[in-house]
Order: sequence, then C-alpha cells, then structure tokens
Amino acid sequence: MPTIKLTPSILYNQAGGYYLTVEDENNAFTDTSSTSYATVTNTYSSTTNRYVYLQGFNWDAIPSTAVINSFSIKLKASESGGSTSSSYRPVLCKGTSTYSNAYCSAITTTASVHDFSFTQEFDTFRDDGDDFGIRINCRRGSRNTAASFYIYGAEIEVDYTIPNPCTITTTLSGDGTISPSGATSTYEGTEFELTITPTNKSDPVTVTHNGTDVTSQVVAHGAGATASKTPSDVTTSGIQSGSSYAEYAVGHSAESPSSSGSGSNMYASSYSTGYAAYSFDFSSIPSNATIESIEVRCYGHRESSTISSTYVSQCVLYLGSTAISDEVDFPSTSDSIITVTPTTLPTRAQLDDVVVRHYVGYYGGLVRGITFEIVYSTGTGIDHYTYTFTTTGDATIAVTIGNAKTDTIYVKVNGAWVAMSKAYKKVSGVWVEQTDLTTVFDGNTNYVKG
Repeated sequence: MPTIKLTPSILYNQAGGYYLTVEDENNAFTDTSSTSYATVTNTYSSTTNRYVYLQGFNWDAIPSTAVINSFSIKLKASESGGSTSSSYRPVLCKGTSTYSNAYCSAITTTASVHDFSFTQEFDTFRDDGDDFGIRINCRRGSRNTAASFYIYGAEIEVDYTIPNPCTITTTLSGDGTISPSGATSTYEGTEFELTITPTNKSDPVTVTHNGTDVTSQVVAHGAGATASKTPSDVTTSGIQSGSSYAEYAVGHSAESPSSSGSGSNMYASSYSTGYAAYSFDFSSIPSNATIESIEVRCYGHRESSTISSTYVSQCVLYLGSTAISDEVDFPSTSDSIITVTPTTLPTRAQLDDVVVRHYVGYYGGLVRGITFEIVYSTGTGIDHYTYTFTTTGDATIAVTIGNAKTDTIYVKVNGAWVAMSKAYKKVSGVWVEQTDLTTVFDGNTNYVKG
C-alpha cells in the first residue's frame, strides 16, 4: 500500500506585512522532518489575533481512483513570545473558515510535531483544493512583548490503495427496469448496488450472479412514505444564558420558523459548550417501518462569524448519547438553513431516542425551526428490489422479471412429442452444442428426422 506526504505550497498572510512579516517562506513548504523554518514575526503592539494559513497541498499527487485507507495531518512549529493558550491553537480550515473541533495542541517554545484531531473525511478536505489549510494564530502573549513563530513544515500523510478495475454487466429479461443497466466500470472492493423495478409489482424477480442463483440475497422494498416532523419538546444542558430561547423552535419547521428570536442568542459559560436537545414525536411511523433515509433541516444563526472552540453554533444528530452525524455549523450571523444527515441510519425502534442537539459556546447562537424528514417503507406493497455485493472482479448479473421462459426443442417419438435435453449443430464439420436454441433451425428450410 503506497504512502505519500502532501506538503503545502502557499503561506497566506491574512494580517498583511503591517502586522506580520515573513522570512524564509519556502522553508515552510516541507514535511515535518525539516530542521529549517520560516519565521513569522508579529510586529504590532497588540494581543489581537493575527493569522497565517498554510495552503496549496498537492492533492493531485494521489490518483483519483485511490482508496484512502488512513491519513493524518501534522504541523511542526515553535514560538517565542507568542500566546500558548489552547484557545489560540492551530486549526484546520477552508479558506478563512475553520472546521469544527479540528485542532492540534498549542505551539510552544519547543520545536514539536503537532498532530491534528478531526472527524472529517479525506474527501472533505481534498474537495477544498487550495482552499484547504492550517490556520496558525500568531498572537502575542502580551501586548508589548515581541512574538515570532517558527514554521518548519506541514504534511498530510496518506496511506492508500489503487484498486483493480472491474466491469459489471447487467442484463434484464421481462417487463421493468434495472439501474445501472449494461456495462458499468468500477473497482475491486467497492460496493455495487443494482435496483430492480418491475412494471407489474406482483411479478416475481430472479437474479443470477455469474450464473449462480442469488435471488435469496435480493431485498424487497415497499413503496416509500414520507413523514415530516417539527420539535415536540426541548431540554437544555450547560446553557448559561438564553435557555428559554430554545423553546422558540418547538413546533416550528425550518421552512416556517418562529417569528421570535431573530436577534437572540443562547450561550454557554466561558471555555465550555452547552446544548439544547430537541425531541420529536415519531408515533405516527409504523413500528414495522424500515427507515430508508433521514434529512434534518435547521433554521438558525450564530452570534459571531468566527468559528472556533469558543465561537460555537452547530447542530448534530444524537441517538441516546452517541452522535450519529457530523457536526454542521451555522455559517453566518444571518439566519439560514443548514442540513444534517446521519452517517448511520437508526432502526425504527431506535428512532424514538434520536434528538437534534444544537451546541453553543461562549459566543453561541439560536435555532428557530427544525424539519425532521424521514422516508420509510413498511415492506408491504413492494415497489422495487435491490441486489448489493462487494466487487471481486468482472461479473455478469442477469435479472428476470416474471416467470422465466425457456426455449425447448421437441421431437416426435412413437407418436409423442419428447423434449430434448441438448441440441447439436454441425459447424465446419464439427458437432457443437447449441446454447441458443432459437438459432438451431432456419425457418425457410424443411428438415427431415434421421
């Protein structure tokens, strides 16, 4: 399995030369094994936040077909006279917007390699392209004390595999549709799902995989139904101020939010987070329902445009005490809708324990409406089927909708028609068994037995 280290090629000085100066910039464009460094000096007598960003990681060095097994993100740096508070530690970002809970430890006077912790997937960062970066806060520790930050390098170390290419060919006999149809290019080890939709929903469906009957592995799906819920109740934890504002969202959807709370904010105590947990009444969804998909839309805002461990306004789905979605931040101080989807679908039995938590920091925000939309089926009134498998090589998937029709040759023996088990045809002087019986005879030719 190949391993590669992606390194930055851009050092963006957001504060500009009036506040921050940069020397030996190219020394920052290496991995964390480097012993040379770029120097960023805070020249202004203030403890205001001043940022530089390491960006321009060479994502194209990894083939687009690669399967990412694991990756880590590291920064090597030290400082002199800077703030060592964890509130100002380096953070991962897209442009100048930071990712939630994607920090490493604070930079100190000792040159050290700092590992970032994060919950985002590799493709999330790769899709950012040159906008992905590491934000380094070059804040002075005290107003009148000069501060310098020494950046040795940064890296995204990636372990990946190049999978073997495969072709999956799907065929259909009978009335209905399959998707995908025909030849599909994919890779070994990937999941392939075939959707089968009969025209007549009562017609039987049979499936073979490379000639082997796999009908028992086909899953039937009932006709989908949709339920849309708004919060029925809310509880709060760790909210220092504005906990009563959480009630504004109860009974209101994201599309028709509460008219109250447009300028209001909940927040937690300093250096902590709190949350409002919104619950929903799912009693109208049958107990035998299969949950097909969930989309949660939250209407709200944040108190400050900054996103950090102190400036928090984000929504997360929880099943009991376990998060089942990524954290999604409100992007602005203006009200907008964010969408949260689960990374793991709950069962119908678990659904009653699912809540939406709105987390806030010392600088918080508010939710004014939530739409919890569920698509489910009950297993009755079959709508379509799926066949799913992990690709291990080229394969042919043959689908038959309705009762399979077979071609058979009959020969009259002693006055009775007898089915033949095999048919042979002489081709270039050699008798060859025929698998397609429709090609054995020519309709314009008379044949004589014997």
